[in-house]
Amino acid sequence: MKHIRIFALMIFVAASAPIAQGQSYKTAGGIRIDNGLNLTLKQHIADGWAAEGILHTSIGSRDLGATLLAEKHHRILFRGLNIYYGAGAHYYWQNEPLRQDAPYAENIYGASFIGGAEVSLGRINVSIDWKPELHLNGGGFDWNGSAISVRYILAKRERRTVRDWKVWDDLGMRKQDTKKSRRNSRDQRSSKWF
Repeated sequence: MKHIRIFALMIFVAASAPIAQGQSYKTAGGIRIDNGLNLTLKQHIADGWAAEGILHTSIGSRDLGATLLAEKHHRILFRGLNIYYGAGAHYYWQNEPLRQDAPYAENIYGASFIGGAEVSLGRINVSIDWKPELHLNGGGFDWNGSAISVRYILAKRERRTVRDWKVWDDLGMRKQDTKKSRRNSRDQRSSKWF
């Protein structure tokens, strides 16, 4: 019940947060520690949206599988601190013989949900999240999906500043770079002579 309250609170805060670009990176990859040691890769898709792929390894777990998620990010407090939520699909191949009392089929597939928070400091991204799963071929709902991920930022996003807003172009108020304007005026003067 505690997990449901935390997840509901995160969704409420994310939905009420102002629309802003949350992520400070384009691509980040690393490890995810939950029931085992997994690999994760997160890619920025559009403003505030990311796709995350998780490869579940058999290190510390009995399942080998993959999860693909679409996530909506919202910035809170400052550029590198985000909350996010999303959904996707998962598929697991079990690499151990099944016990007789197992409540689910040999291979598991279904829907995955995610909610969490992340912080990016320099080239390191750390996130903590909760990823419950609905197994469609037996086993029901799995609530135990909290994890910590540590990723290395492979590609950072460009920072937008007030000077980058296109409104300044429309109003004719953008200042030209002084080095470029000096070079252009010098080139124009030299072209008059030849």
